[in-house]
Amino acid sequence: MRRELVVNWSEEHWNIKAEIERKTENPFEVGDTGKGWSYVTFFSHGTTPSGVLFDLERLETVALDNGYFLPWEVLSQHNKLVVTAHTDMAGPSAQLFSLYMLLEAYASRFDSVKKFPELGFYGKMGGFFERPEKGRVLCIYGTSDDSLLLISEAMENLLKKWSLKGVRFDCHLSNGLSDIPRMLDGFNDPDYRAAGVNYFRITDPNRFAGLIEQARRDYGNYMFA
Repeated sequence: MRRELVVNWSEEHWNIKAEIERKTENPFEVGDTGKGWSYVTFFSHGTTPSGVLFDLERLETVALDNGYFLPWEVLSQHNKLVVTAHTDMAGPSAQLFSLYMLLEAYASRFDSVKKFPELGFYGKMGGFFERPEKGRVLCIYGTSDDSLLLISEAMENLLKKWSLKGVRFDCHLSNGLSDIPRMLDGFNDPDYRAAGVNYFRITDPNRFAGLIEQARRDYGNYMFA
């Protein structure tokens, strides 16, 4: 059984799509692209969204049932791998094209479900950054925290062997709903966490609800083979 890379392209990224269809291999030949997100999945045929996407309903229910407190174990289950492409010679279009080329390299190496059962993912690439030097990002979500660690290891090993002239990549793990830590009382306080606290208060329930709604809109953009 093989995985297939599926991309739901943002209209702002259609120049990238056109260059890929032309078999362009030079990221610096790509025309201008706008801000926004294109959504990617890498699973075998027949995979359903409910089988892999993080359970937002559970996250929301846990928060409500606990009086807008979130337990650490729920937070730790929703992380992501962030891969950033940087270029010195050009801006966001080359960076975004480079991320797609990296995705293709990953997909060609890890498409076998039998050999690499934990390396399927969903995610999005692009960004809304004003400055080209910030790069463009690929956000990758695994089906579990364990699978994400394996995906991260596979990506880092790939980047040791595969490169694209004029492009630098870096990657790090981050919270999947990246705004959540900033709205949790004491989450970024080492002393607070060292005290053994397992629950963190949501300081702005309305902002939390908005974040969940944004994630739901994202989920509607993922396409499966």
